[in-house]
Amino acid sequence: MLDWIFEGIVTWISSMVTKVMDAVSGLFLNALGTDMTAMEQYFPFVSKAFSVMQYTAWAVLFLVTVWQLFRVFGGPITEAENPMVLLLRSAIFALLIGYAKPIFTIALNIARAPYTALMEISMTSEDFTFAGIEEALKNGLTTVVAASTVVGMLLMVILMVSLGWNYFKLLLETVERYVVVGVLCYTSPLSYSLGASKATVNVFRSWCRMIGSQLLLLVMNVWFLRAFDSSVGYFIGTGGTLSNGHGSVFLWLFCALAFLKTAQRFDSYLASLGLNVAQTGSSMGMELLMAARTLGGVGGGSRTAGSVFKGSGSTASSGPVGSVGASASGAFSGFASRFKGNSYVRDAVVTGSSTNMGAGGAVGFVGRTFGGIAARNGATLSAESIESVAARSPSVSGTIAGDIADRSLGNYMPQLSGYQLSDTQITGGHISTKAVDADGRMTDVEMFSTSQFDKPDAPHSVVNAADGSAWYQMAEGPEAQSFYDMPAFSGDLGDAQQVAAAFPDVEEGTVLRDAGDGRLEAALPDGGNALWYSSAFYDEPEAPHTVMQSAGGTDWYAMQPNAEAPVFESGEGAATYNRAQFTAFMPGYESQVTTVDGSMSKEGRFEVRHEDGSGTMFYDTTRYATPRGDHKVYEDARGGKWYGVRGEAATERKPVYENGKPVYDGRNVKTTVVETVRYKGTPPKFYEPKARQPSVKPPKRKRN
Repeated sequence: MLDWIFEGIVTWISSMVTKVMDAVSGLFLNALGTDMTAMEQYFPFVSKAFSVMQYTAWAVLFLVTVWQLFRVFGGPITEAENPMVLLLRSAIFALLIGYAKPIFTIALNIARAPYTALMEISMTSEDFTFAGIEEALKNGLTTVVAASTVVGMLLMVILMVSLGWNYFKLLLETVERYVVVGVLCYTSPLSYSLGASKATVNVFRSWCRMIGSQLLLLVMNVWFLRAFDSSVGYFIGTGGTLSNGHGSVFLWLFCALAFLKTAQRFDSYLASLGLNVAQTGSSMGMELLMAARTLGGVGGGSRTAGSVFKGSGSTASSGPVGSVGASASGAFSGFASRFKGNSYVRDAVVTGSSTNMGAGGAVGFVGRTFGGIAARNGATLSAESIESVAARSPSVSGTIAGDIADRSLGNYMPQLSGYQLSDTQITGGHISTKAVDADGRMTDVEMFSTSQFDKPDAPHSVVNAADGSAWYQMAEGPEAQSFYDMPAFSGDLGDAQQVAAAFPDVEEGTVLRDAGDGRLEAALPDGGNALWYSSAFYDEPEAPHTVMQSAGGTDWYAMQPNAEAPVFESGEGAATYNRAQFTAFMPGYESQVTTVDGSMSKEGRFEVRHEDGSGTMFYDTTRYATPRGDHKVYEDARGGKWYGVRGEAATERKPVYENGKPVYDGRNVKTTVVETVRYKGTPPKFYEPKARQPSVKPPKRKRN
């Protein structure tokens, strides 16, 4: 019975080892080629910092050149270089620094040819998989140790783990070699800075040899791994037997392990030949093994964990075996949640709070001491540490301020990560900071938790912190508007989903286009057009409008579309046409019309005259305020609204002009009597919304 259980455990362990080996075997060679795609995408900083490396290299090249030129004044005792040759070499290497990236790209392309050729060699009968290797080992061992099942099983586990461990170490070494090539490529400008002077040219030559050696190692990675893959496929098919009838499972295993060891040490072999290669793989695998052993020690050392981390597992040592295991789990859980290094940094910098994230007692005192040292030497707070203050009530939250608050706030508020922050203060439900952009413009930013504060009356946007909590964000300063959402729309019908996402309450079919300066041009489904003004840029207008709220929480003033008058003709013979146009346009007008004057239509008004000489002036309600005195509101055939103001018939004298000059009757200007209409008042016209002066008006805190 025990043999059967042991055999099942061994079979499970060996199958898990093969599955892990199969899972990782196909990932590395395809992903880590001779290009820098993985390097740039996994470590995007190296690509962005490449220009900094170039400028640094030019500075070093300049300093080296100036120093060598200065030595010329020492004469023969300084063994100075020829200044003309030095200047020429400096100019050449300065040019090479500028073209450093194309140069190492060419080098990588040269290495790509053998790398790709080795990858494309087909493996038919030797196609690689680890599946079945444990069965082949088991069959081979049966003939050797048939007398003892347990011994055979133990041997199989030892052999499988040894093979898998060394294969995994080779894969780790493959990754290290790729990273070394990436580091050498992206720091290559620094090597060119040392090539101009004879005193430093050996450093440049060594760098060139190292690049060549590391590229050779990249190609050899494919050779070694694919050769080992083919060996595994051969072993599964033949059980380790050679064509001459000799061979066994042990001979194949020793050869496979020796091959993996040789592959891991190949960099040291190349170094002994005189090539400059980086020594990799010496400790990475051991670090992983030690980490696993540490976790195993924490999980299994229940009594020690209970004695150190009091409160979660202190009673573990006094119970039976089952309770020991449970207490060990509790101790490990307590370690994971309570003993985080960043918690002690947080506890060391929070003022005005008696609550700590880390442990108490002597352990907590030591942790906070080292946390304070870390805070003074550039440590940052995690989003979880900041949340422990910002999400609490101000009466118990405490405050985080100073340099560490400036460095850390971007971890909690992602939208601020691109700014340089100063005077940051974080407390319960309220965060304030000064944000400086890349051009040096500073903006005061205030954020208030939506769970602790009412919605502000002043313009604001709603942002989400790293923990998912919502905050009202307000800003004041020259770049305050950049802290409010300003959607960019092209005016295309294809933006429908983007429009609906930015403005959840917008009418379906509305098309928006960015008009600049915090404005949007809206094309409405009924054919009308209107401007929208952001409340972050403009005061609320007096003209008729509706308030649209964006998904980011910013209010937009959607102006009511202007009413449009029809096109009226001018000149003789146009009266009949204009009357027909007006009758169709304003069907609810009750008086007979003789003439229509549409010369003022662009200003949102036009006039009609009646048979008795009186008239009516129509004003667009979206462009003019309500008139004083008697008036009537008319609706046109298109749905637009107009104020109708009646005027009485009147006459007035007007000067007579010929060819643009007044005509004189003796000493006086000649006049003529003209029939007109006198209106008692003219309604004022609405002005464009005024630009807002950004300001922060703190909202009211919610009552508990």
